[in-house]
Amino acid sequence: MTNTAADAEVRSGGCLCGKIRFTVTGTPDYPHVCSCPHCQKRAGGPLQTWVGFPLTRLRWTGEGGEPTWFDTFPAQTKRGFCPTCGSHIAAHDHGDSTIGINVTALDQQDDPALLPVNQSFRGDAVPWLPQVPDTSRSPVG
Repeated sequence: MTNTAADAEVRSGGCLCGKIRFTVTGTPDYPHVCSCPHCQKRAGGPLQTWVGFPLTRLRWTGEGGEPTWFDTFPAQTKRGFCPTCGSHIAAHDHGDSTIGINVTALDQQDDPALLPVNQSFRGDAVPWLPQVPDTSRSPVG
């Protein structure tokens, strides 16, 4: 297996107050926005933007340790947030080897590899915001 520059790149991020901090390495996987009712209510907005990374390449580095976890879908999906400032940071599907990071929790968000390629729960999206086109199935090159 060959390591690429993206596999070695260290990304950092955290919450608004800075108590929950993390680093993650690896190639960003399936950046997308989600319009499900849970993401809308938790974000206080019409959507949240997620990107996956290998769970084994995530390190919690801040003084607050790991975020507080809430099972939004009991025994299926939990969401991590800072218990001090309330920032939403991560999501993890039980048993999955990938962690979803809220793109806005990353310190640097201008990487083209973080551009959303799809929108989940389109039927729950607000009608006044254009939807993200599904480019995840587009041929590369």
